[in-house]
Amino acid sequence: MSEKHNITNIKKRIDRIEDILAAVAAGDLDARINSETEDDLSGIEAAIDLLIDDLTDELKQREKMQKEVEDKLSKIQEQQKTIVQQQEDLLELSSPVSKVWDNVLILPVIGTLDSQRTQIMMENLLEKIVETGCTISILDITGVPTVDTQVANHLLKTVTSARLLGAECIISGISPAIAQTIVHLGIDLSSIKTKATLQDAMIFAMRQNKRTDDIKLQSLYINPNEKEE
Repeated sequence: MSEKHNITNIKKRIDRIEDILAAVAAGDLDARINSETEDDLSGIEAAIDLLIDDLTDELKQREKMQKEVEDKLSKIQEQQKTIVQQQEDLLELSSPVSKVWDNVLILPVIGTLDSQRTQIMMENLLEKIVETGCTISILDITGVPTVDTQVANHLLKTVTSARLLGAECIISGISPAIAQTIVHLGIDLSSIKTKATLQDAMIFAMRQNKRTDDIKLQSLYINPNEKEE
């Protein structure tokens, strides 16, 4: 009878070991056997508890490391967003469009042009044309060291887009190096008004303004003889 009782007890303990292992596998890291009996099986139970302790410590350490990695990654992503925003802000500031004269806008460009900056520059200019209603805009590239095919095409698109909005673009400050590059690339700027210097462009813009004003005055003038008829 005693032997049968021992077998039953051992079976219950084995079942408990299985239950504890199943609980740990399911994520319950606080589950322990905590056997109070001292026999051959209690050594196995104690060893299993130690293994669970080691496993728990390792998992907690991994969770801590993962949390640290996620926090660092989140900070890096926030920093990248800040950097991108700062770059966009700098690009906006580096492409200021100003109304320098009645009906005349000017966009001075300094530094290396790339596709992103040229795109922002074009958007700023077109928005300013719509906002002010100016019909003459000067794109001064005196401070630009060189251009490539993509940038040159962007400039052409800028001029074409401005024309669609009723404004004429004048490109000034084309350096000899840029002129040679444009010719070498086979880019046709013959349809675009260009001037050697910003001063020349301003003088041309003022003359165009005066010519436009004269045309408006002529259209408003009514011949007295025609009025009597």
